[in-house]
Formats: sequence, C-alpha cells, structure tokens
Amino acid sequence: MPKSLSDLKIKNIKTLGNHRVAPKLYLHVKPRQKLWYLREQLDGKRKWIYLGSYPAMSPTEAKKKATELLSSDIAPEAALREAKQKKATSAIKESLKNITFAELADEYLERIKQPVWKSGGKSEQSWMNSLNRYILPVIANKEIEDITPDDLVGMLSPIWITKHETANRTRGRVESIIDFAIAKGISDKRNPAKYQNLLQNLLPQVKREVQHHAALPFDHLPGFISELWEKKEGSYDALKLISLTQVRSADAREALWTQFDLQSGVWTAPIRKLGGQEQRLPLPKNLLWMLQERRENTQDDRLFPGAGRNTFITSNALDKSLDVFSRKDHLGKRVTIHGFRSTFIDWATATGSGSREDADRQLGHREKNQTLAAYMRTDLFDRRAKLIQLYEDFALSEMASSSH
Repeated sequence: MPKSLSDLKIKNIKTLGNHRVAPKLYLHVKPRQKLWYLREQLDGKRKWIYLGSYPAMSPTEAKKKATELLSSDIAPEAALREAKQKKATSAIKESLKNITFAELADEYLERIKQPVWKSGGKSEQSWMNSLNRYILPVIANKEIEDITPDDLVGMLSPIWITKHETANRTRGRVESIIDFAIAKGISDKRNPAKYQNLLQNLLPQVKREVQHHAALPFDHLPGFISELWEKKEGSYDALKLISLTQVRSADAREALWTQFDLQSGVWTAPIRKLGGQEQRLPLPKNLLWMLQERRENTQDDRLFPGAGRNTFITSNALDKSLDVFSRKDHLGKRVTIHGFRSTFIDWATATGSGSREDADRQLGHREKNQTLAAYMRTDLFDRRAKLIQLYEDFALSEMASSSH
C-alpha cells in the first residue's frame, strides 16, 4: 500500500489530477486550486466526497476529517450533510440571539395574534395594555436568553395579590412569547415565565374566590326563550343551542355539522374543557327542527361561521346578542352565557324533574369519586334525552300557551 504523503510533498505537488494522501483521502490538483476529496465505494460505485480546499483546510485537518468520517456509524456523505445542517442551524440561532423581547413580541403579535384578531377589538387592546403597562417596562430591551424568573417576579409582585387575574394574564402572555422564541430556536432554556413548578415557588399563593356566573332564574327562562326564538340570526341560534343543551360557549361556537346526526337527534360534541373528549348530547325536538332548517342554508361544515374564512362566530358576538334582552339574575347582575348551565341545574333540582346525577352528566361534569367513575359505564343518554325534552317543553311553555 502506498505511503501517505507528507505535508511538504503535498505543498509541492504540481501534477494535475488525483493524488492519494492517506487511506481514501485524495488531493485533486487543478490548474489554480487544490481540493480535498474522500473516495468511498458505495453500492458498488466509486463516490468522491468533497471535504474542502487546500490550504484553507490543512493536510492535518483533512486527515482528521477523513478519519472521523470513516469511523462514523453513518455514511460519510450523510455525516457531512448532518454536520453542515447543524452548523447552519447554529449560525441562525446565534444570529437570532441578539433579538430583544420587544422585537420578538412585535413578531409574535404580527404572525400569531393579529391574523385572528378583529381590528381594534378587546383582545388586541388587552394584549397591548399588558405589554405597555407591565411587561415592556421591565424586559423590553432584554434578550430572551437573559430573561430570568426574577424578572417575572419583579414584574408581577406589585399586582400579584391586588390584581391577580391581570397578573396571571400578564404572566401567560410573557410565557407565550418566550415559547414562540423557543419554537423558533432562539432559546432552548426552560421558559422563565412558567408558573407550574417554577414561579409558584417564588410568588405568594393566592386563594381565589369562587366567581359565580350570573344566571337567569329558571322561572324567567320561558319569557326569555319566547323572545329569543323570534330571532333568526346566527348568534341567536347559537344562544338557543347553548341554553337548551347546556354546552359551553366555545363548544357551541365551534360546532361542525359532521358532529350532528339530525335523523337521530344526537350531537357528538368534543368538549374542550375535557380535552376534546366526546360527549353525546340529546337534541330536543324544537331545537332539532331549528337545526334542520339551519342546515339547509349553510355553505360548509360550520354551524356558525365567522366573518373570515375558516373562522367561527366570536364569543363577543354572542355576548352582544345576549345583552339585547337585558336579562338579570336575582342580584341584579346581567346574566352570562355560562349561567345557562346553572339555570338548568336549578330547574332540575327545584322542580324535581331530574336527578342531580342526570343533570351533572348532561353538563359533562366528571365523577369526582374515582372508584365510582371506574365502574360507571353508561352516559345515561336515554334518561338525559327525556330530561332535556322536559326542559325544552318548560322553556317553550310561554310560546305554547300564547299560540292557543
């Protein structure tokens, strides 16, 4: 086997062509340049793999590179490609490290939030208030890698007790922006804005008071439904679906026709609160007729399309439609959409029309007793179907009496 060429001989090579320098390592001499190649036999064919140019890559470096590639568990060409990709990724990541939180926040809002925001809407205004009042004064000019949990503590401590909801919303927005940075490869460290197992150990525990959603008294339901049923727009139809099936706003707004069996009167709804777990919901007859009529006039799978393509009707639109009726609870507070769930429970228990177990199952509440939950194999659908029909009959009773 020919001996490897010395560095001096390599320097003095003038003859054009390939010159073996070490096992499988060759120097290809051209009129004006010298190039390093690794020669491999792949699938019975000779393969020349470019390593670099001489003298930018010295003989020692070329031999070292050749040895590394030949001893690798993967093919030399694949190893080179992987190394090149890592180098490019590292260079991009290094170039992005200088970006400040304020710059990243602008990009996050432009790419992620603004496409789904209604111009000048409450969501955009709320985000800008959080950024300008609490977040940017503390970390605007900091690079992502330099932001620490202490920065978050300094930002949140003044309002953590007195304005806890605002503080937690602010923390979540910082977390989202830094998660965006991590996804882009700008940072790979743990997100300093995470609460679980991090900030919860640095901020005082806040005991939250249970906030009850203002609910329509059940004896006012027939009058409300009588007014509601006369209105045919999408937002009002969504309120009908919510008030008579007890689903949460998001589950109704994002409903698809593919989830409905209008022949059998069953809605198989993925419940967001349950992580997308499906729940079979019975549809009472008048609501079912309304849905069948609506189905004939829709263009795609969305029950309640939004203004934009592939969007759904907004929660704000439903709130505005509910406000039209100016209904209040027993304390004089404007009723909420979520409160219709309480209206149903109050009716079922106060009138004895159904058991608490049936009502809870209709609301999608999980059984807290783990032993009982393990043995419960039925969703009580038939019992719930009867209960829901009784509820609709009660809700439409004022309409029924006025028609006679």
